[in-house]
Amino acid sequence: MASFRKRGKTWTYVVNYTDSNGVRHQKTLGGFAKKKMAENAAAEVEHHLMQGADLNKQDTTLIEYWDRWIDLYKAGKHTRVTEARYATIRKELVDYFGTSRKLRTISKSDWQAFINHFATHRVKRIGNKKAIVNRSKDTVSKLNGYVRAMVNSAVDDQILYTNFTHDVVLSGDKGKAADLKYIQAADFDKLLKFCTGNAQLSKIYNYMIAFGILTGARYAEVGGLDWPNVDLDNAVVHIRHTWDYKFRTGFMPTKNPTSNRDIAISPQLVTLLHLLKAEQEASNLATGYRDPYHLVFRNYRHELLSNGIVNRHLKDIEQKLGINPVITFHGLRHSHVAYLLAHGVDISYISKRLGHANVQITLRVYAHMLKDVELDQISATVKALSKL
Repeated sequence: MASFRKRGKTWTYVVNYTDSNGVRHQKTLGGFAKKKMAENAAAEVEHHLMQGADLNKQDTTLIEYWDRWIDLYKAGKHTRVTEARYATIRKELVDYFGTSRKLRTISKSDWQAFINHFATHRVKRIGNKKAIVNRSKDTVSKLNGYVRAMVNSAVDDQILYTNFTHDVVLSGDKGKAADLKYIQAADFDKLLKFCTGNAQLSKIYNYMIAFGILTGARYAEVGGLDWPNVDLDNAVVHIRHTWDYKFRTGFMPTKNPTSNRDIAISPQLVTLLHLLKAEQEASNLATGYRDPYHLVFRNYRHELLSNGIVNRHLKDIEQKLGINPVITFHGLRHSHVAYLLAHGVDISYISKRLGHANVQITLRVYAHMLKDVELDQISATVKALSKL
């Protein structure tokens, strides 16, 4: 039961309660201008107690709860790249809120102010100077998503009773325009011909680029491809893991379970992989090297090129061939989709080929390409009907 007393011109409530361990506690708060206000506040505390809330946790700080949440639900369960992100987010939270800010004192307006700050205050080194630039909206969304999940846990723990990240307005710069992410069919063909014509073990990036063109696989999947998962007799490659090209720890799981997939490959790619395998085996025999991972794209120095190195070679080739816009290795994946769509391949099969969890993801990511296909279909439909 709550009791009330007046101190000077303000009212104070006192709520006595016993925790789950049988220990008695007292929750006191004053400063209410009217007794009714103190009664309402006390009634809310008592309601939370009846719902099983632990008032001892009410004073936990944002950073204390973040650390505990990461330790319980995230640590050791994801890749090193993903787990490095947790430390980055923690630093941003500490820089803005400090280490003593109580979780329950953060309002929706406070969080919106933080999001606005985070979106517009990225420190970037340009030459010998530092500049403040905007972050991408995607980066802002990812941070908000992690904190939203944490706050949902705090609501379940009855430390909070609403999620202050709900309906936050995400600011930040847009990503690259859709037309900068893939190249047209003529340039796609030109790039493929160059890479297949110049493929050799000492320039293994040409093999990798050609593979990306013809499969739409992600770079980490290409790097993690091993010979036991290449079936040249049946013209299929099995994507079963990726390669940790950042920390060099070896194989890692694919992006998600549906990324484990079988990709049918063309006769052209079968021939190219036969050539690569013969070159690689001859080189390994001459040097006495045995690759414990049996990686497909290990070069004559027994190295696996990083994403950055392959992208630099890709850029050089595109500039040499006059290809515009210049795309990254991931842009090959988008170009693969654009090429298949232009040739009437069903979007459901494309989705499976890419390893998307469902076709809705493919539809969302490639909506801009599908609009072009839709216009072609409209034209074809009108043309067909006009013949009646």
